Amino acid sequence: MQEFLNGLEKFTGKDSEEGLKRILGDIAYTLEQAAIVSITDSRGIIQYANEHFEKLSKFPLEELIGAKQSIVNSGYHDASFFKNMWATIGRGDTWRGDICNLTKDGTYYWVDTTIVPFLNESNKPYQYVSIRYDITERKLMEEEIRKSAELYEIITANASDFIAIIDREGQFKYVSPSFEKLLGYELNSMSENTFYSLIDSKNRQKVERRVKQFKGYHRRTMSLEFTFQDVEGGSHVMEAKMNEVKDSIAYVDKLLVVMRDVTERVKSEEKIRHLVYNDQLTSLMNRNSFREQLALAFERARTRNQVFALVHMNIDRLRYANDLFGHEAGDYLLAMVGERLKHRTGPESLLARIAGDEFAFIVTGLTEESEIFNYAEEVRKYLEQPIQIGRQTYNLSISCGISIYPEHANQPSELVTKATLALGKVKLRGGGDSEMYEHGTSKMSLERILLENELRKSVQQQHFYLEYQPKVFLGTGELTGVEALVRWKHPDLGIIPPMKFIPLAEETKIIVPLGEWILREVCKQAQAEIAEGSFCRFAVNVSTVQIKEDGYVDSVLNIINEFGIPADMLELELTESSFMDTEGMKEEIQKLRNAGLSVAIDDFGTGYSTFSYIKELPADTLKIDMAFVRDILENENSQAIIKAIVTLADTAGLNVVAEGIEKKEQADMLYSLGCREGQGYYYGRPTILDEAKQRVGK
Repeated sequence: MQEFLNGLEKFTGKDSEEGLKRILGDIAYTLEQAAIVSITDSRGIIQYANEHFEKLSKFPLEELIGAKQSIVNSGYHDASFFKNMWATIGRGDTWRGDICNLTKDGTYYWVDTTIVPFLNESNKPYQYVSIRYDITERKLMEEEIRKSAELYEIITANASDFIAIIDREGQFKYVSPSFEKLLGYELNSMSENTFYSLIDSKNRQKVERRVKQFKGYHRRTMSLEFTFQDVEGGSHVMEAKMNEVKDSIAYVDKLLVVMRDVTERVKSEEKIRHLVYNDQLTSLMNRNSFREQLALAFERARTRNQVFALVHMNIDRLRYANDLFGHEAGDYLLAMVGERLKHRTGPESLLARIAGDEFAFIVTGLTEESEIFNYAEEVRKYLEQPIQIGRQTYNLSISCGISIYPEHANQPSELVTKATLALGKVKLRGGGDSEMYEHGTSKMSLERILLENELRKSVQQQHFYLEYQPKVFLGTGELTGVEALVRWKHPDLGIIPPMKFIPLAEETKIIVPLGEWILREVCKQAQAEIAEGSFCRFAVNVSTVQIKEDGYVDSVLNIINEFGIPADMLELELTESSFMDTEGMKEEIQKLRNAGLSVAIDDFGTGYSTFSYIKELPADTLKIDMAFVRDILENENSQAIIKAIVTLADTAGLNVVAEGIEKKEQADMLYSLGCREGQGYYYGRPTILDEAKQRVGK
């Protein structure tokens, strides 16, 4: 203070008392205008308060003067706070701090406070001058920042996403608490690692190169997928989004990385992919995967002017092995044939199980017909070696049909047909041999010609009838609907199984008028249900041939309108092959759904679908093929596959129905895996509608 007065004296001159008073007056005026000023005596009684104090506290001056300073005490601070303040000013020291006060009307305000004690001759305070500045808005802002920081801490500590800020060299500038919680890294040790060092070596260089070049792409966001390592060396597949940090001085030219652990999703998709493209019993390619590879082999051979052959194989009379040893032994025989094929033809060979007891493989590297035939014969004889089943030995009989590109065909489908015709000739001779396709081989057997003619007549004369199989909720056994199944009862030939006439009906397009008859019969039953005051949902199987017919959708809608059936009483079941041409089918299927009909993908896992198709296609229900239900109680792989299908179907918003349930234990297992609906002999065999509805739960 003395230095301040000496400075004033130098400025005004020692003899200029008036000048000194003027300067002090100006200072006092400035404080009055800019600050809250009060003077209290040594007991804290207010002796003076300016208008700013009156205005902010909302106490009139007459109430402030003579009152204790505690008149504005808000109770926010504890006793130790004020004890420390009084101890400081009591010994003659200046005190500074932020104080929360209370106005007369009960609202809070904050002031930045400086209290200066004035001492008497005995160096004891006789009064205190308080200078305060209103900092309420600043405090409110600080509180909002604190709450935001607290909220951010809660979110980042509990979120499943991983958030980091890195520089171009991969050095971490910030990591979210999820790195510690989910990956096990201590946050204070992250500076010892770099972003790149935690990426699997297979992905590291590619990711590092893309990150360092990111700015040059002038893109707002970059997407990456890579494998990340946790603190114990475990692998996690990460889906990452990366952006440049904007509007931040502290993190200029840094990158914000937001990652999500998608390991389980990737595993599920891999299981689905394996399910779609591979036969589950033999791990060979399935029919449709093989046809894709056959098409690629055609292109390679055509481009390189090469020769290759297709061998179509069949295990003769496998049903006898099933009858003699049981279906489990039959499955064992199929698996052994698959293993022998892989062993004899080599790991790089294109092999497939294309039907129940049928296999196929491609022969490359041989050009002469005799060489190809001899090779196929060697493979066939190798497969025919006896197989031990328990204590008994079973002697296999294998038939082979062979066709060659370009000698016999110029298209994949034609090559398949020629090999199948050659195989048919072997089967007519009793099997156990190989046959090379010969030009001019009849494409139709006498039996096939007869069957086709009778099929056409039977559609016209309506020698068909429908049976119904119930679908139920697995948890309660409650009926959810029925599936209509067509049966052919020929007046002379008797009952002809669907597996024999349905493929022929599709190939000859007789399925189109037959399908229309089926739909009309179902609508008649639905009409009768409505008349009785009942509601039952009917599922109708639809062939790919039908839905590709011009005007099919209009035909379906016209029949529904003709019988006055609500569209939600019908569900159309399409096989996976119907969805192969996704762009061509999507619009037609969506028209049906727009009209209120449900669409199901039948026999899932036996055909063309990949899960990416399932997510994109307009479908409501996914029906798991019975092949994956049959061994669900013993096979953990089947359980995992069904669980993956259910999980991914839930993600896509699809209902799941399991087919082929024959035991209560199978139903219970499916229900525990998340499947909610099912059908099969356990709930009822196909029969007339009334019996199908009555047998549920019995």
